[in-house]
Amino acid sequence: MPDVAQEIMKIIAERLNKSHGVLSLSDPLDELGLDSLQVVELTFVIEEKFDVEIPFNANSDIEAKTVADLIQTVEGLVAVKAGLA
Repeated sequence: MPDVAQEIMKIIAERLNKSHGVLSLSDPLDELGLDSLQVVELTFVIEEKFDVEIPFNANSDIEAKTVADLIQTVEGLVAVKAGLA
């Protein structure tokens, strides 16, 4: 099983504009410079990669989320799916 945090950071970083700089866990998702289509694509890629369904509407709920929040959400979903939670 790939490390969830590393994989999500990689997936996000691949979609960022080069001018963003280094991605941080505390970066708010809505300040990464991703347009709404990129956010939806990001959500789908993460869901497919980890075979989970992220329980928030990426277009309306993203303002309150950081990279760390997204990682924590996905880690929890992966744990539940694996029967660990």
